[in-house]
Amino acid sequence: MKVRNRVISFVMLCVMLFAMVIPTNATDSGIMPCYNNTNSTYANFAIDDSGIATTAYLCDGYNNVTTTIKVEIQLQKKTWWWYNNVDGAYWKDVVDYYHCSGEHSIQLTQGGTYKSVVTFTVYGCGGVADVITSEIELSY
Repeated sequence: MKVRNRVISFVMLCVMLFAMVIPTNATDSGIMPCYNNTNSTYANFAIDDSGIATTAYLCDGYNNVTTTIKVEIQLQKKTWWWYNNVDGAYWKDVVDYYHCSGEHSIQLTQGGTYKSVVTFTVYGCGGVADVITSEIELSY
């Protein structure tokens, strides 16, 4: 009985480990999330040769549905294995309309790997607020 339990335990362990290493991505299968108040979002992050980091964004909601769009941008610098917020590189835009776009820039003082985190929070009468996050990483 002990041998049987050990064999079953070993097989279950192998199955769990195998299941953990299979990569999955919802967009690979054609499944896209559906949002109540948001038609589309777009974010772009670029660093030019002089070290100016720019994050641009666009958000489209639905006329007569979307009431407010809040966009938060946080620039982060990679330090070893984690990211730290860059001082002076947080922006928050709030628009009481169903469409917004904008961009924010900062002069980088050091080379390295940077990540721009753009979070769209879209409010409206379509249901609970949509929260959509985009993360783009670049090296300079």
